[in-house]
This record gives sequence, C-alpha cells and structure tokens, in this order.
Amino acid sequence: MSEAMRTSPKVQKIEENNQQETLRSILKQTGLLAVLEVEDADTAVPVAKALVRGGITGIELALRTDAAELSIKRIAEEVPEMKIGVGTIIWNGQSKLVKQLGAHFGLSPGLNGNIVREAQELDFPFAPGIATPSELETALNLGCRILKFFPAEGMGGLTYLQSINAPYRYLGLSFIPLGGVSEASLPAYLENPYIAAVGGTWIAKREAIRSHDWDGITRRAEKAMSIWHRLRG
Repeated sequence: MSEAMRTSPKVQKIEENNQQETLRSILKQTGLLAVLEVEDADTAVPVAKALVRGGITGIELALRTDAAELSIKRIAEEVPEMKIGVGTIIWNGQSKLVKQLGAHFGLSPGLNGNIVREAQELDFPFAPGIATPSELETALNLGCRILKFFPAEGMGGLTYLQSINAPYRYLGLSFIPLGGVSEASLPAYLENPYIAAVGGTWIAKREAIRSHDWDGITRRAEKAMSIWHRLRG
C-alpha cells in the first residue's frame, strides 16, 4: 500500500504550514475584507480610515493601478490597525514587493504554482484563487488550506461552492468568497462555518473613493459588520 493511501484524512486535516496559520489568524480578526481599487494614492489613507470607523479592519487592495504600491505603503504607515491584503498578485516578485511595502497577506484571482511557492519561501501568508475541483486539488497539494473562491457569484455562488467542497469537506478547508458578493448575499455565506472571510467591492466602490464619499463608505462598513456580528457573534 502506498504512503498516500496509508495517510488518514484526520492527519491530513491538521497539516497547516506557518503562513497558513498566520493567514487564518488574520482572517479571524478581520472577518470582512473591503475590496479596493485605488486610482489616486491620496485617497488610500482616507478610505482606510473610513473603513476602520465602520469597524472593518481588513482589505484586499488590488494590485492593478499605478497608485496601488504607494497606497499600500501609506496605509501601512498611517493606518496601523488595518490588515492589508493585496490582490491580483500574478507575477513573480510581486509578493516580495508588497510584503516590503507593508502588506500582511496576499491573494490571487487564479492558481499559479510559482506564485504560491514564492509566497511560501517568503513566509508570506497567501490564498490562491480557485474555481474548480481540479484547481482545489492542485492548491491542496501545494500546501494551501485557505482558498480564495473567485469569481464567487459568477461561478454559481454558495450553492456551487458547497458542491465542489463536498468531497473535500473532511479536510477542513476554508474559503474566502470574492467576486460579485453583495450585502444581500453576505448572510448566506456567513452561515457556513467553512467560510473564513468574505470580501466585496460594494462597501467601498471605486466611484465612492473617487468622489471622497467617506461617510457613505463608513455607513456601508457599519452595516456589513452588523451582519457579521449578528451571524458570527
């Protein structure tokens, strides 16, 4: 009998490397992630402070604008209570860069083994994106136990996630649904224990950041957090 066949599901379930443990701890603290696309670095600190006022202390800042790198640095320096996640990490070297800028963890929309291994070498907490059972298994064999489910609503939402997770539930995997999640769909995700955190753009939309609608962002953050506390305590 092969070594793989002799390995029990119970043993596999508890295997988790240090960076995954750190990521789990961060997500337990934050719960909700406001997904940000910052086009002007001068708005980075005000939007982060608006979120904190509303109770949200976690973000996924998309690494796809010219202002993204400076925004990470400024938030790290001026809003220390914010846990900075950086999304759209798709190229070699980006994990090292954002970690140096002050990011606490990273995420990607898809699954790239090179990116996952680089993050592991840097001891940088990282969640790759998955959307299919094949991608889930690949991530699993790369040592990932916390996975970004993307694009969540586009793939079929919670119903689809429950279906693909069913054969792997005994492993105790956790997911971060992102992509099309809204205030309306938030409660259903939070009712499931294998959801580690939920992220979305609705809390601080690009248009709200552009127009400096800090009070509106705070109100949406407060409402989202009230849902979180109601369902997660």
